[in-house]
Amino acid sequence: MKQALAVLAILTMVAFAGQIRVDLPGSSGGTDDQLTYFNGTPHWLTWGGMYRGTWFNTQDFMPGSEGFNLDQLEYWFYEHASYPWDTNQFYSEAWNGDDMGPLVLLAQGIVTAPHYAPCYHNFSPALVVEQNFWALINTEMSSGGWPSVLGDFSMPGDAGHSFFSDDFIVWEPWGEMGEYYIKATGTFSLNSTTWGAVKALF
Repeated sequence: MKQALAVLAILTMVAFAGQIRVDLPGSSGGTDDQLTYFNGTPHWLTWGGMYRGTWFNTQDFMPGSEGFNLDQLEYWFYEHASYPWDTNQFYSEAWNGDDMGPLVLLAQGIVTAPHYAPCYHNFSPALVVEQNFWALINTEMSSGGWPSVLGDFSMPGDAGHSFFSDDFIVWEPWGEMGEYYIKATGTFSLNSTTWGAVKALF
């Protein structure tokens, strides 16, 4: 009985903090033209923080890259029956900025989030972003941080690229929880040295 009460108390505290655990079937991670820190297996959903985003460093995926030509941002959300959304719309935003936080807004669009399916923010022509950029979920349209984004389970040694904020000043790492399910699709901008190395291969 004491163990059951302890488990219930822990679940209540986690839900109150704006996230709950959900173990769902795996999905694909990143490829050569898709950047993501998400490991492919959803374990959590969260509505914590009015702003939630992933900070991308293109050199984590392509050493020598100086930026990225962003064609698309992809997000996955999950509506839990016990925590219904008050809206399924959010602002998808692309920013330049490093691990300290987003600095320069490049694009904003209203996106409708389906339950447990991808939704997209497309850019045509491609949006040119710097080596360090952010894909941001802005939930200002909601009274409670909805829709709730999916996240994976942090692995030992993960640096942590997912952050949340309520004031857009202090950005807290989602940390031990893992990474948000956010992907960036496009092509790398390479410096002349990297291009020279690529040409030498052929």
